[in-house]
Amino acid sequence: MKKIIYFIMFSILFVSCDKAKNNLRDGNKAFEAKRYSEAENLYRKALAIDTSYDKARYNLANTSYMQNKKDSYKNAIMYYDKALSLDSIKDNNFQASVLYNRANSNFKLALLDSSTKSNDYSQCLKNAINDYKLSLKLSPKDSSAKYNLALAMHLLKQNSNKNKTKNQDKQNQQNQSQSDNKKDNKEKQNNSSVQVKIQNKEEGDRMLEALKNNERNTLEKIKKEKDKNIRQVRTDKDW
Repeated sequence: MKKIIYFIMFSILFVSCDKAKNNLRDGNKAFEAKRYSEAENLYRKALAIDTSYDKARYNLANTSYMQNKKDSYKNAIMYYDKALSLDSIKDNNFQASVLYNRANSNFKLALLDSSTKSNDYSQCLKNAINDYKLSLKLSPKDSSAKYNLALAMHLLKQNSNKNKTKNQDKQNQQNQSQSDNKKDNKEKQNNSSVQVKIQNKEEGDRMLEALKNNERNTLEKIKKEKDKNIRQVRTDKDW
């Protein structure tokens, strides 16, 4: 009886694996014909039967990558992450391929953001550079990885220099603005000083005029007093 049970379980397992392989093969045919949506569905069916089917997961990631959309690149990265997280993967060439493709996915995301060059642009380039380096450690003779690594590093450096220039220009503008403000304030102070000087000059002129008037009045008073004294003397003398 036990033998019969084991045979049935083995048969179910064999049939399941066979179905998963069939879905994988059909998915590969659809992939080669560039029917990526169909291929994606077939790979998902294979994974639904066997969740540890590494080839189906890897091909599903590649199918997402080939759809050339922002969301599909993100999905591809997620599937590549899952593929790399499996302890069962011991093949260096396979790991190198997964790392290379994940790097390409990040590189493609960066290029989609190349017009605005936001923080995501730099981060995706950094992620790509890191994966290219890891891939080259496992496969040092990979010329494509070397080329893409050099290109990603060039774009990251270019963007970094551009940001430095922008920050420097911004700082220069701020410094110029502060300098202009200081100059304006100094001119205002000078104008205020000139106004004070003019006011002081006008006030001095008024004071001088007042002194002259006072002096004139004083002289007239002194003259009157003198004439009065003179007249008084004369009168006295006339007596």
